[in-house]
Amino acid sequence: MTPGSFRKSLLVAGAVLFLLGLLQGVAVHSFLNPRMALSAHLTAVQSGMAIMIAGLVWPTITLAQVLKGTAHWTLIFGMYGLWIALTLSAATGASNALPIAGAGYSAAPSIEQVVSALIIISSASMVLGWGLLAMGLLRSKQA
Repeated sequence: MTPGSFRKSLLVAGAVLFLLGLLQGVAVHSFLNPRMALSAHLTAVQSGMAIMIAGLVWPTITLAQVLKGTAHWTLIFGMYGLWIALTLSAATGASNALPIAGAGYSAAPSIEQVVSALIIISSASMVLGWGLLAMGLLRSKQA
């Protein structure tokens, strides 16, 4: 991907996630666990904005091309993955990985494992992506 296409991809991915969060906000009360659905809604809205901000600062980061690609994809994967995990938890009642918002709910062991794995993998992906982005900003001469 070209530098401009990375930027546009982040802006579009962020806008779509923001929109999905807004739509989910309308249906929060329809989920098995509305508190978790509210968490998923807020995660989507906030993550969508964060991805768009990453897209806006993208032209200023200084990283090797392979690291830019890694940052780009791990940001998108991590943010969407966490939203999907929280939405799945809200729909099924899975709560092992999120005991506060999931208090009083549970799901089949296989669903609990899927949600937990998605949360762990997505969180690690986000840490990597935001770490690379921060490093690229620190190395930038334009900031």
